[in-house]
Amino acid sequence: MIQYRAFRTWQAMQKRSNNSILALSVGANHARREMDQAPDSEIKARTLLNAVPLTERLDVTAAEAKKIFESAATDMAFLAIPQVVALHIELCVETVVECRHFQGLIKHHDKEPGWWPVPLLHKTVRFSEHKTTADHLLAFILKLRNTMMHGAGKVDDELVKAWKHLPPAAKTRWESLAGRPFTYTKVDVLPTLGWPEVMATLAVTKESAHEINGRLRRILTRGQWAEVIARDYRDSTVVGRRRFNAVAAGHGLTGAEHDRVVQRLQGHALTYYRDLAMTAAELRAGRDEVR
Repeated sequence: MIQYRAFRTWQAMQKRSNNSILALSVGANHARREMDQAPDSEIKARTLLNAVPLTERLDVTAAEAKKIFESAATDMAFLAIPQVVALHIELCVETVVECRHFQGLIKHHDKEPGWWPVPLLHKTVRFSEHKTTADHLLAFILKLRNTMMHGAGKVDDELVKAWKHLPPAAKTRWESLAGRPFTYTKVDVLPTLGWPEVMATLAVTKESAHEINGRLRRILTRGQWAEVIARDYRDSTVVGRRRFNAVAAGHGLTGAEHDRVVQRLQGHALTYYRDLAMTAAELRAGRDEVR
């Protein structure tokens, strides 16, 4: 599968986030079980967890600690969901930055050039294609994130509307990922959030990222992909940049130097862009365009 640099970076960061969130879930559940097994509910939690760093600062009883660890899922959801969404927004920004190298791929908007409202940003990287289930769910998650960031996490009318107006397929997909529908009792109170919603958010952003990657595959020409590969190789490491700029493009290149330049790009293309089967001539032209 073609994986341009922003997508590869996003994958690595999401994997790290996913593992970190799972580790926190495992830790909270393990600690809760330790509290369950306490011989006396009034014993200090730090006594039961004395081998764990920082627990000396946990000045509560086992019974109180159990409640804390039980609520950890909700607390983590309010922290993790905005972080996961921010990571996805970064992918959208990097996609727009890449596409701005090519005339006509990105539509201009009437805001400041360097400022993009998030809904418009996500619409832009849809590249005029119809909304998918992941697109609908991402719009809902953005509303959820906004309530956390700007509304103290309390459900508002906009969030209720976003959930109610989701297409049936999108609601079904969310419920299959989270194991439950989006749940709230009324406006101006906190919704029911926990590990299920965090996992669903991770899954939705992952699906959306793969769709963005697929759209790029369809809209870029082979010549444009050659430029993407050249920029990707050039900017991926300091060594890559030094080798890329070793000889001025089109000036004094010997046959051996031509071969080395193209071989390096071919190796990079085979690693990350194998599906394109780029030729040596295409890669050489791409390198010359971006220098």
